[in-house]
Amino acid sequence: MFVKVYRYRIKPDKTEEFLEIQERAGQIYQKHVTYRAVHLQKQGEPGQWMEIHWYPDEAAYHRSMELVNSEPEIRRLWQKFQALLDPTDKTVNEEYFAQIRSEDNLGRK
Repeated sequence: MFVKVYRYRIKPDKTEEFLEIQERAGQIYQKHVTYRAVHLQKQGEPGQWMEIHWYPDEAAYHRSMELVNSEPEIRRLWQKFQALLDPTDKTVNEEYFAQIRSEDNLGRK
């Protein structure tokens, strides 16, 4: 699996607007790629976020991003997202990983 991780800071009072943007962007992504996305908010620091996306492989990621980025609405959503970034730190850090192992027993009793 190919994994992409984003880290950024959102104005804490803009959480609802941020989640609406993510919902709409997710609908566009789902039209073009099979993936899983998780959004994590740091405890004690409501403005700090981590977003993790899993894709079948790196080639699928790159192919699908061309399609996603060709959507006019995704560009509008990106601009709205950028307006929500913390003005003291507008950085969006991106990291790439290969998933080597996964373990999950959350669904078991």
